[in-house]
Amino acid sequence: MEHAAHDTEERMEAALDTLRKAGHRITAPRRGLLTVLTSEHGPFSAEELHKLLPEGMCDPVTVYRSLSALEETDLVRRCDFGDGIYRYEFNTGEHHHHHIICRKCGSVNNLEVCFADSLERLVRQMGYANVTHTLEIFGTCAACQAAAKA
Repeated sequence: MEHAAHDTEERMEAALDTLRKAGHRITAPRRGLLTVLTSEHGPFSAEELHKLLPEGMCDPVTVYRSLSALEETDLVRRCDFGDGIYRYEFNTGEHHHHHIICRKCGSVNNLEVCFADSLERLVRQMGYANVTHTLEIFGTCAACQAAAKA
């Protein structure tokens, strides 16, 4: 448990340093969002993040503006699950992952394996730069399947 707290603290300090180097101020809302995102596994919608911040810290518009700054500095990754709501998670930079999303209940699980990396390498060999990808997989989770059968 102590090791996880240390990792979270290190991620937080590195994130604050990244913001400073990019010329962004360290505001209470940005610090609050980073605290949530480095200690809890998302992804979270802006509305969910606003509710996780201490009451009265900021308004929802400030959350969106802060997320924009965090995304601009590549500290957070935006996820689009096709439902019109962007979700955000801390970008550890260590590795990326994808998600499997239940179409019925909206539960999200991580997929640690990425088969698209080889496609990225192919595209780079074709001369493209700054190549990234997103991949989200949708299905119906076991719990929702069981509920439908009942």
